[in-house]
Amino acid sequence: MSHDVRALTADGVVLVDDEVVLLERNHSPDEGSWVLPGGFVEPDETAATAAAREVEEEIGMAVDTVGFVGLFDAPDRDPRHTATAAYVCEPVDATATPEAREEATRVDTFDPRDPPELGFDHADVLDAALDAEFDAQ
Repeated sequence: MSHDVRALTADGVVLVDDEVVLLERNHSPDEGSWVLPGGFVEPDETAATAAAREVEEEIGMAVDTVGFVGLFDAPDRDPRHTATAAYVCEPVDATATPEAREEATRVDTFDPRDPPELGFDHADVLDAALDAEFDAQ
């Protein structure tokens, strides 16, 4: 019996001074779209650890995950057949500035209630993060 397996990704909703950090993707899928930082969960890490690692790799900011937003697994959310675990993240250093790394054309901050059009299902992820209440751990 063969099974198609979905990959697990992790995304970080990084809020800095009441704004959300987004990056513009420089590769497919959704090249040119604004998205939350995130990526694939490695076999030796938790989704929360992956979210923090991916944020640092993609926007150069060390973060702590402070709240689980949810699991987003609509079959059409990503052409690579992924489900994503999303986390609210806070910068470790409040003075850190996000910067574009190798997977981003650019990085910027936006009003989280009025972001640009987002790739994948990241508008749903962002809405869920803003609607939830989180306790710092």
